[in-house]
Amino acid sequence: MKKTTLPAGDKISLLAPEGEFKYFSLGENTANDLAVDFIAENISDNASEKEIIRNILLEMPTDERVINYRREVYSELKENEELCEMLYRIFDSLRFYFNDKPAHIGETSTILEFLNRLRALEGYISSILQIRDVISDREFRSEGMRRFAAHVMDIYTNSGFDELEKDISVVGDDIHNIKSMTIGVNFDHSFYPKETGIISFNKFYFTRQGVLKRFIRSRRESLNDKDLQFFEMEMHNDGFDWMDQKYRGIPSPTNRPTDSLLMNNLNTIMERMLPSMTQKLKKVLNKYVDVSGRNLVTLADEFLFYMRFIGLEKKLAELGMPCCVGEMSENDSFLRDFYNVKLAICRLNGMVDEDIVCNDIEFTNDRTVHILTGPNRGGKTILTQGVGLVFLMEQTGVFVPASSARIRPCDGIYTHFPVDEEKTVSLGRLGEEADRFNSICRTAGRDSLLLFNESFATTSHTESLYIAEDVLKYLCCIGARTVFNTHMHELAENADQISSVEGAVCKADSVVMDSSNGERSYKISYKKPDGKSYAHDIAYKYGITFEQLSEKLKK
Repeated sequence: MKKTTLPAGDKISLLAPEGEFKYFSLGENTANDLAVDFIAENISDNASEKEIIRNILLEMPTDERVINYRREVYSELKENEELCEMLYRIFDSLRFYFNDKPAHIGETSTILEFLNRLRALEGYISSILQIRDVISDREFRSEGMRRFAAHVMDIYTNSGFDELEKDISVVGDDIHNIKSMTIGVNFDHSFYPKETGIISFNKFYFTRQGVLKRFIRSRRESLNDKDLQFFEMEMHNDGFDWMDQKYRGIPSPTNRPTDSLLMNNLNTIMERMLPSMTQKLKKVLNKYVDVSGRNLVTLADEFLFYMRFIGLEKKLAELGMPCCVGEMSENDSFLRDFYNVKLAICRLNGMVDEDIVCNDIEFTNDRTVHILTGPNRGGKTILTQGVGLVFLMEQTGVFVPASSARIRPCDGIYTHFPVDEEKTVSLGRLGEEADRFNSICRTAGRDSLLLFNESFATTSHTESLYIAEDVLKYLCCIGARTVFNTHMHELAENADQISSVEGAVCKADSVVMDSSNGERSYKISYKKPDGKSYAHDIAYKYGITFEQLSEKLKK
């Protein structure tokens, strides 16, 4: 558990209000068991988006105020999906200008750094104006969006924004009107450059041979056309071409002469020969050294997070899957028609052909530790993972994959799934499982969610049963909400006995994955297991019951 503090005043966030709040950092095993990477990747357009969404999912809020804050923002943006996309694009365009760009203009700064800072401030001004136009006529309900709108309007009206806009406009016009430069070079008797100087700044671009012909003719009428060789203009890509290509549709040049002496030294020449221009730039830019869009840039990540989950919810609704906004509960938790959102994404992607089955599950004092049994490949792991994802999505502030959900927030999600073979070399598989459970016990408590998937099944049945019974008794004593997925039916049959252990504060209950005649329904029921029925179903499916085999003898 870690605490994160959001400073007042200088930063605005759509993920948390001002103040200090607790978050649970999902461990590597839990993130893998809940398929966090898979979900982030499948709702993202690229690797950068995946990393942003993944990092937000890995820091799960446990404070009710943060959860409600996010939930309200998500609901409001879902109703204004176009607004969410517009604001994301505006903030995303600020990334290039402010990420890793120094704001201070010092004595050693180059003219290129001046221009970078100028462009950053121009981007900042443009973004504030765009956001103002987008939100000026809107009234927001959620605390997060109200604070966001007030923050932007405060920048526009109370931070000297008018003066900044005017100053940058004046100096920007001076700079942006320059389209090209004419340089004069004197040679010595060996045709070696002796002197150089700026002849003029031009409001036009030099293009190819035709322009150069006309330019030279105006100065040396005696030069013959045959002396002019065909050439391509050398184009310099300063990195801002990426912005032109992405946001304005202007293709980037492919010819970048990084070894050109002229291009490499042009900045130095301009700085030396244009002291008045560089000083004017420096004076204006240093006046606004404290203006930064970095705090606003982080909002792009937050709008992206909400936007991608809004898009996922929309696709799931089109598939006919229920989605809801969760409700907070002080004690019991109830999920109606919930499903595994990872499986639903697989269905969207055509990786699964079967319809997704929804289930009801509850966590009450009489049903706190769920001992889940059922046939092999009957959906036990999918359901166990699905419960964890419901809690994660609810507390992350997005939609819940269910028709309704009343949930008491957990202070952490702990998973105990099988791990890769190489991770068990030193302790052995059973030793590794026991050590990992001991680590969970050191931090998990009544408010935690624990998910077990075929745990302690790597030794003999008798030994596995002995260890698992003790684990379940301990879970009843701490009162942690648990799904214990197992093939050991004796555990579920003895749920009442396990619940009666001295010191128990809650009860264990048997949950069964139903099947009939070998056909899996993927539906759960609260009842005692019948291990023989599972075996009979499998035998019946493959035609090897005694009755079926006897029929073959008669033939």
